[in-house]
Amino acid sequence: MSGPVAQEKLGIWLISIIGSSLKKLRDDAHDATLSSDGSQIAFTDVNRTSIWVMGVDGSQARAVFNADPDCKFWVPAWSVNGKRLFYVKEHSANGNTESVMESRDLQGDQPTLLLNDQKETDFTLDEPGRMVYARSEPPPNQYDSNLWELRYDPETGKPNGSPRQLTEWTGFTFQSLSMTTDGKHFVFLNNRQQSAAYFGELANGGDELKSPERLTLNENLNWPGGWSSDGNTLFFYSNRDGSFNIYKQGISEHSPQTIAAGPDEKWEPQISPDRNWVVYLQWAKAADGTLSSGKVMRAPISGGAPESVMDVQGHPNVTDYQGTTTGGFPSFRCPLTGSDCVLAERRDKQIVFTAFDPVKGRKSELVKVPYSGVRTGWDLSPDGTRLAVSEFSYVKSEISIVPLNGAAPQKISAMPWTELITVAWAADGKSLFLASFSSRGTAIVHLDFAGHTKLLFKPNWHILTLEPSPGGKYLAFGPVIANSNAWTMGSFPAK
Repeated sequence: MSGPVAQEKLGIWLISIIGSSLKKLRDDAHDATLSSDGSQIAFTDVNRTSIWVMGVDGSQARAVFNADPDCKFWVPAWSVNGKRLFYVKEHSANGNTESVMESRDLQGDQPTLLLNDQKETDFTLDEPGRMVYARSEPPPNQYDSNLWELRYDPETGKPNGSPRQLTEWTGFTFQSLSMTTDGKHFVFLNNRQQSAAYFGELANGGDELKSPERLTLNENLNWPGGWSSDGNTLFFYSNRDGSFNIYKQGISEHSPQTIAAGPDEKWEPQISPDRNWVVYLQWAKAADGTLSSGKVMRAPISGGAPESVMDVQGHPNVTDYQGTTTGGFPSFRCPLTGSDCVLAERRDKQIVFTAFDPVKGRKSELVKVPYSGVRTGWDLSPDGTRLAVSEFSYVKSEISIVPLNGAAPQKISAMPWTELITVAWAADGKSLFLASFSSRGTAIVHLDFAGHTKLLFKPNWHILTLEPSPGGKYLAFGPVIANSNAWTMGSFPAK
């Protein structure tokens, strides 16, 4: 098995199915997979930039091949004959991400393309010369998937023929696919994910979060955005009507009001500094569900037709969790005071922050920070003068405070809270709220600028967004709530 164990240091461990003994094989590794003869383990390094092979006892580890620039490797898998390694290669450039499935022999020679399908979500190679994979459905059922097969040559990894659909089911999201050695039973997880907007009352200067309550009550994806100026209404985006649309809901209300709706995808509603507009991101959506033509939009807070503010580059393409659709770049924040909001766009190895006016559009570039390829969270201070930037790391726990006036950044340590998913400024600008991921759930932590931390809340959910209200009375957050069940098929199609 592989995963964050032993004080959340990611590594590979061997566990006996008889008894409960554990043996660590290696630190700083992802996606361990055992060869069919049980003699070797393939895995990626902690940054997913190389694929390694080692003995089943952890010995003789060696890098087989390395990723090209701006690429990452995911889920390496052995061919049944043990001669090739298959993997998903993800390439990111100019704010867009594409993935293909390839294979190479163990000498790391040139890759062979097996499948180029952006809707492929998981696969198994348990049968010789046959890949069975899950493929997401087109809208409006994009969070469902079905099973397909593709035959290939086990010696060369080249496809034989075209993909063929095996199932036509609804209400399933296939993950963790596997087949018994006799080929008679197929096992998988039906992993249905939802997210909800929660909020809790803050007390004791931000060091206490009182009994959080669920605001959105459906089983769709719901992500909190900004608050109304009085701090009693939360704006959020949800796919409850098929596409992501913008809504608002008072904390004492049981149903939302629609702010902006339509077929295009809409994310991250925020209130403009003058309190006249709801500002959000929008991408045009084609019939097959692909997105393009990103824009910052504004809708009158009193009601009325949305208007375009400016174009943006790329799409976040968040891959941490299937269907979570939060975080990444481009993204933006608006301050509580001042006139300009700030847009973050990824350009090669940098994140570029640019000022914009919700009415007049894009203004001057403000600052750039390095981008290392890991999940990066950021927020704009309430007065619009500083950024807080965090990077996901299993080892470090560091937040950069970046002034927008050109002054030198400052570093704050949040140890022992590593694996930072996101960061948010407290309403008074004097402290921060952090979401610290772990395999046992995500902790919401309060951090002051002297480096003192206080744990506020730690459920077994993965919490990906934090949104403090103006005035500092409430903290909204968005967890992923998974419903995952194991299934088996006793008559899996052989052809």
